[in-house]
Amino acid sequence: MKLDIVNTLIKKRALILIFIAFALLYTIISFINHSLFRTYALDLGVYNHAVYNFSQFKSAVFTLGIDGNEVSFLATHFSLITILYAPLVYIFGSFTLLVIQIASILFGGYFIYKYALNFLGNNPKLPYWILIHFFSIWGIYSALSFDYHDNVLGAMLIPAFVYYVEKRNIKLSALLLIMILFTKEVMAVWLFFILIGLIIKNRKSYCKTYINFELPLLIFCLIYGLVVIFFLMPMLQGETNNLQFIRYNYLGNSVFEIIVNVFKNPKLIVDVLFTNTLNDPSYDYIKMETYIMFILAGGLFCFFKPAYLIMLLPIFAQKFLSNDYGFWGINGQYSIEFVPIISLATIDFIRNYKKNQVVAMIIITLITLGTNIKTIESRESKWYNAANTKFYNKMHFKTELDIAQVNEALKLIEKESSVSASSSIVPHIAFREKIYHFPIIKEADYIALFKNRDFWPLTLESFNDNLKQLKADNLYSVIFESEDLILFKKSSK
Repeated sequence: MKLDIVNTLIKKRALILIFIAFALLYTIISFINHSLFRTYALDLGVYNHAVYNFSQFKSAVFTLGIDGNEVSFLATHFSLITILYAPLVYIFGSFTLLVIQIASILFGGYFIYKYALNFLGNNPKLPYWILIHFFSIWGIYSALSFDYHDNVLGAMLIPAFVYYVEKRNIKLSALLLIMILFTKEVMAVWLFFILIGLIIKNRKSYCKTYINFELPLLIFCLIYGLVVIFFLMPMLQGETNNLQFIRYNYLGNSVFEIIVNVFKNPKLIVDVLFTNTLNDPSYDYIKMETYIMFILAGGLFCFFKPAYLIMLLPIFAQKFLSNDYGFWGINGQYSIEFVPIISLATIDFIRNYKKNQVVAMIIITLITLGTNIKTIESRESKWYNAANTKFYNKMHFKTELDIAQVNEALKLIEKESSVSASSSIVPHIAFREKIYHFPIIKEADYIALFKNRDFWPLTLESFNDNLKQLKADNLYSVIFESEDLILFKKSSK
């Protein structure tokens, strides 16, 4: 009895140590980036602005568009879950969403562990290696290195959802399904395919209960997705078609037209999925890099049970059918949906692998971690900043900015005032009613700009022209200027 208790404590300690180690690692990546002004208006600034307004019981308005247009926050992404964690801004401040994002990844890992324990519990070491494998997949590191994104939360709820679906717990499955739907509008499409995949995968075990379990969830996802994507969001955007489809309009001017064109020319889809559709050879190998990472991280095991490939169909379509090369690659949040499905497929493969399972899982994990480190060093995907991700290198912890001075200067901005700011300043000062992405100024009371970096969407030349004009204009006066930062305040009338 005593030996069993000791073994149990050792197992729990090992599990806790794994979670602590990866929690610290993720915190180092995410918090250091934010502290050193390597997070941006799009998207951490947008979400910080939204959660602040929700915490004040106000309607959240997207004011950070570089075209100057203002629409409801929910018109950009229908993320109702943002309302639920808005009160946390009073505890964690501008780091709130980063804390939630890391917590969601750990939550996803916990249910991957539970899922593995359910199927691989006869070998006590396997669930630990499954967990380490999950925490090592590149999609997590790419997402953490670039701000906060609501699809990370949605993706990290999937392991719990699948776990409770297969446990036949309708109440918790339905609750998790609603939470996932509330993270982002496109989750309705993804969940629809995940449920189809689960129906196929579990057809021998649960087919008699589909009508009471999977089918109602499936129908709910379909109705929710249709209403939100094709009715509510266009209405909030003031458009007839959802603006999110602009990235796919080269295939047709509407979803119906895209579907018709695909059926008429199926070769078009094959070409688009695997080739560069832009007239620039520098983008030639971005899609291939993503496919290679997918295979090496464990995506190969999806082919052993194609139900997992069905779950990923909308993810591949969203990424590779887009005319935006930023979607194609392994950067940012655009790979996070692969993570839970790869892990679930890996568990399924190891479950049916009859040889030395632990050795096989260690090899899989090392390959996953090795390829992740390789792409942290360098990658084909464009606009990659290695300093954001290289947690093991001193470059991640360094900046040319005088951080203490910048933070002190930003305190000069009055809390209730409207501000126009450089992109990487916005997330730090977004807790106010109005904030704009420079060069949009409108009625801003203050303008906060980095002088030697972060000029987008302007060129360096046009930024300097704007800066000279502001200094010459009597409407604003300089109240602070250093080598890094310049701060303007609207002159009193």
